[in-house]
Amino acid sequence: MRVKNISVKGLFGVFDHEIPLQNPDRVTIMLGPNGFGKTVMLRMIAALVEGTTSIFERTPFTEFCLTLEDETARIIRREVVVKAESRKPRVNLEFLTSDASGNTATMSQSPLPDQLPPSVLAEVDSLVPGPFHLVGRGWEDNEGRTYSLSEILERFPGAANALPRKYRPKLFSDGADDLQVFFVETNRLGAESSRSGHRSVREVMMGRHERIMVDEPGPVSSRVKQYSEDVVQRIRSVLADYAKHSQESDRMFPERLVRFARDGRSALEAHEILSQMAELESKRQRLISLGLLDTETGLRGLTEEDVTREQEALTIYVGDVQEKLNVFDDMAHRIGILMDIINDRFKYKRLGIDRERGFRVISDLKEPIQLEDLSSGEQHELVVLYELLFRAPKNGLVLVDEPEISLHVAWQSRFLSDLIKILKLTDSYAIVATHSPVIIGTREDLAVKLKGPVVAG
Repeated sequence: MRVKNISVKGLFGVFDHEIPLQNPDRVTIMLGPNGFGKTVMLRMIAALVEGTTSIFERTPFTEFCLTLEDETARIIRREVVVKAESRKPRVNLEFLTSDASGNTATMSQSPLPDQLPPSVLAEVDSLVPGPFHLVGRGWEDNEGRTYSLSEILERFPGAANALPRKYRPKLFSDGADDLQVFFVETNRLGAESSRSGHRSVREVMMGRHERIMVDEPGPVSSRVKQYSEDVVQRIRSVLADYAKHSQESDRMFPERLVRFARDGRSALEAHEILSQMAELESKRQRLISLGLLDTETGLRGLTEEDVTREQEALTIYVGDVQEKLNVFDDMAHRIGILMDIINDRFKYKRLGIDRERGFRVISDLKEPIQLEDLSSGEQHELVVLYELLFRAPKNGLVLVDEPEISLHVAWQSRFLSDLIKILKLTDSYAIVATHSPVIIGTREDLAVKLKGPVVAG
């Protein structure tokens, strides 16, 4: 299920925006000046899908609506009320669903700190790691910043286990579970940290593979180094699958050779075998150049006469090699796009990938360059492309905030074509927030211009 339309009313008490998402190139661009709510809308989309409420509590608006392809909708309404006895403003959030006929039903109310007894807050606090500590009905860190209950639960989802069931957030659990979103935020050069603050295990979805469990990258100083470690883990997963296929095909080779002859199957012609072997060697060399395979010695220098003597065995052999190398197809395609784009952009240096060490940048003088020594623009380009290629979920909604940050105008002008190519590969779709006309270029058909109210003059 995909998102068809997004709208917000009364944003900051000023703006009413509507963003339709249907177009064949999978990209919708929100174009508008600073302060018109582009970033906030992206965060609201992510929060609704992920089931967090803090942004809806703290951001002034009256209604936010996300409509799906089946014409059902998820609606959040916000109201600020003041109790006479306390004179303290209180935010009420109402969550509704709407069916294709427009009939609405209330789903749940968000839990607010003043609804919870101190004993429950203390239970939540017992599951919140330092430096956050409970002060009154909220939390503070060592620098004195304050956090609401919703903000704490957003950072540490496991702490919600301390809440009585009636208070637990349940944003649209009936219909939004199949929606997936990935947010490429503006602060993208610093290393990501696990929300729990601990080393964890996560599931990685990669093309033809089933769910693969890999270690989360450990503490590093920058996002590019983190993704350098991440690509090593992904390559190891593919190599493990390759080894499994190789072991199985080698083990079964004698049996399959006997069965091939016994069943009277026809072997490939000698010229067909030689042609397929040449294609496989070309594919193998491509995988070696991408850092996915070591240099291997194949069957080279064979003539048609050589092949004719062993047609049956070699027919099975080329089929085995094809199947084994196909394991790399998805990963090779993604790495190939990454390296092709980066090496087209970078000047006087080239990006390579090492199976054990990850990203390797080499100058034209053959000197290694540390990842942290890349320019801000080069790091932004590498991080954004990696996130789009390897982290965005298949068939998911990708939210990209200000892709123009730190990029030369020449790179900005090519971002959109790169994005469209990647979205086709990952079968995803995207909303891009920008105020750069260079990003849009000639594709004004993809842009939705955010406007403010008409001021009478």
